[in-house]
Amino acid sequence: GDWNWGNVQSAGGCCLVVNDELYFYHSGRAGSPGAAKNRDGGGSTGLTVLRRDGFASLDADDKGGTLTTRLVKFAGQHLFVNADARGGALTVEVLDENGKVLDGLSVAECVVLRTDNTKQSVEWKAGKLSSAAGKVVRFRFHLKSARLFAFWVSKEKTGASNGYVAAGGPGLTSRDA
Repeated sequence: GDWNWGNVQSAGGCCLVVNDELYFYHSGRAGSPGAAKNRDGGGSTGLTVLRRDGFASLDADDKGGTLTTRLVKFAGQHLFVNADARGGALTVEVLDENGKVLDGLSVAECVVLRTDNTKQSVEWKAGKLSSAAGKVVRFRFHLKSARLFAFWVSKEKTGASNGYVAAGGPGLTSRDA
């Protein structure tokens, strides 16, 4: 008897990007449990809203935890994260391919993030991520009472990833990310 009991399906393209959220419009039908001939009656439209790039996260409790990426090589100069560190902390260090921390890019030098934002710039007090550009490195994320949804390196201070935006959204083209 719920409004979406009988049938739920997408009501359009993939999703719309609206600011820092993903909008998924879908249809639902109430129907009547046990009555197959009436399962598609009472149609409605619903909206599900998710955090942008928030399909999954790596979570750490108050004891903390780390995540070390596989080896990566990048051309950008700015590291960004989509994370929720309200009431906690997130820091990052950059390691060379042998696991040695790069000068100026240690966890001790990282400016601690303590906010909830889908596009947060990670910075170090003395080091610049550009010093690791073109090298094979790993990122090690340190989290305490925090959630990490995504990370990326951008050539721009705005954090643009220059990826595709699926079905688009208000003011977006297919190449705005």
